[in-house]
Amino acid sequence: MRTQIISVLLLLSTGLLSAQSDKSSNNFAQIEKQTDAIFNSLVDIRRDLHMNPELSTQENRTAKVVADYLKELGLEVKTNVGGHGVVGILKGGKEGRHIAWRADMDAMKTDEPDVVDFISKNEGVRHICGHDVHTTIALGIANVLSQQKENLEGTVYFIFQPAEEIFAGAKAMIADGLFDMIKPDEIYGLHIGPETAGVINTKPNEMFAYNKTLQVKFKPGTDVTALESFMNTLRGSYARGIEQRGSPWEIINKMSDPKLGLTNKETPFKDFFILQGAGLKTDDDMTTYNAVFLETHLDNVNRMPTTIEQQISKSQFKEALLSIAYAPDYSDTPNNDPELTRLATQILSNNDTKNRVSPLYGQVPYFGEDFIFFQQQVPGVFFFLGGSNSEKGIHSMPHTPNFAVDETTIKYGVQSFATLIIERANNNNKL
Repeated sequence: MRTQIISVLLLLSTGLLSAQSDKSSNNFAQIEKQTDAIFNSLVDIRRDLHMNPELSTQENRTAKVVADYLKELGLEVKTNVGGHGVVGILKGGKEGRHIAWRADMDAMKTDEPDVVDFISKNEGVRHICGHDVHTTIALGIANVLSQQKENLEGTVYFIFQPAEEIFAGAKAMIADGLFDMIKPDEIYGLHIGPETAGVINTKPNEMFAYNKTLQVKFKPGTDVTALESFMNTLRGSYARGIEQRGSPWEIINKMSDPKLGLTNKETPFKDFFILQGAGLKTDDDMTTYNAVFLETHLDNVNRMPTTIEQQISKSQFKEALLSIAYAPDYSDTPNNDPELTRLATQILSNNDTKNRVSPLYGQVPYFGEDFIFFQQQVPGVFFFLGGSNSEKGIHSMPHTPNFAVDETTIKYGVQSFATLIIERANNNNKL
């Protein structure tokens, strides 16, 4: 009898998994079809946003474009959240999980000329970080999911964030009561990366290296020549991992190298300390040694001030030491919930017919993201979405003068992440 019961349970389990797989495939097929139908209109939106970029805290027009679009879809819309932030609320026809999707909207100052035909109309301002694409993808997701409202179990929140480039927008939205007006169970977001258009990368835990400035203060009158030599020797002992020589961009360009890059299990980008700059500043009140660095391990970050203080206490400068501490940081690294990352990657991979989902094994240097402040409130996952096309000469490395995006990645982003959201909202693959 026991064997018969186990056999029945296995049959039921197999049938349930098969039904879930069929449902997932149907969701993706329907979303794929709907995305194809609106793709040209999404390209038009992206190009309009690109031609009308707005700096951080000045996203008036962009916010209006977003709010008007969401209202036309029938979503409940809240505006002026933490500045020019916009929140769209899509309530499904059934009860389910509450999922948030975040997109940033602001552009950057740059005097470099645009490299596309639809050039910026605002002199000195461009979208060279891909936020116009992020916004467009989020609007596309809202569009296709609104068409499936009756099949959607739960609620989807679309968060359009201002002022990401100055690391102020997420905090401002939270301070303005974002999580009083919405109650997500989990949150997701993306950033355009340098991989081929449509390639999706993520990893559990930290996505970026920690970027810190260590300030060590000494009494005035300290022998600055000897002090600088001593401090340089101390910080030099921490260097490890990726080759330190060369400019930051030379190091960044190695991120996509097949042998050194982030998608290689043996990448040196998973364990490194990179010094960005160090030096003494002297005035009448004190002498300050500043060291700006990138570090992959939080434990190392936390122990470094104490370790260096102990070393100074054994040196000729022990009586001159006033204090040692990190300067206030404006950002930290997105920290992906490990179990959510596993589940999200599984959902994306199940619908990945072209092998576009690729895990990361290292942490990105030189970049930051204030998505972490949302993750401190709600478990979530942050992704990179490739936008390059080498055959067309399109390179989507953010913050570079020739930054451009293959717009087919808009389609891939909407299809993949709309499917992820509906799968999570409909309680498939629960935590």
